[in-house]
Amino acid sequence: MSTTDRTPNRVRLCRGITAGYLVLIGLAVLTPIRQEAIAVKRMAGVRLQGGTSHPAIDPVVLGDVVLNIVGFIPLTLLLSLGWPKVRPYVWAGFCLLMSVACETLQLIPSLNRRADLLNIVENGSGAFIGAWIAVQIRRLSAWQVIAPAPTAQPDAVPAHQ
Repeated sequence: MSTTDRTPNRVRLCRGITAGYLVLIGLAVLTPIRQEAIAVKRMAGVRLQGGTSHPAIDPVVLGDVVLNIVGFIPLTLLLSLGWPKVRPYVWAGFCLLMSVACETLQLIPSLNRRADLLNIVENGSGAFIGAWIAVQIRRLSAWQVIAPAPTAQPDAVPAHQ
């Protein structure tokens, strides 16, 4: 029996989704910034502000911050569930390093992108939130496996006479 045969379907599914998610991140990092990306950030920021733009908070900046945080939560979660032998916080560290690499790539002038140290902090925050969620999922899964099945107490069951 090969190792693939013994891999649970959930793990294989998470690995497949992770591959697609990494492709999307690569495209997001290596695609020159366009008006569409700014529009998505603005829309996210306005929705977070309840549909109206707050004069003190630029909706594009708010959308960018939230999308940077939220974007790395599922990545870390998928990595943790797809490769369960690796601890979730190790995956969070990996995602943090990946964020550093992404921001470094954005220094390439032809991409017309700006690298930002705060984006690394935001992505890292999302990565560690994803790792925390993965730890909680593992704890719940372990508790369900370990929790003993309820048994009848001898004095609680009436004896047949």
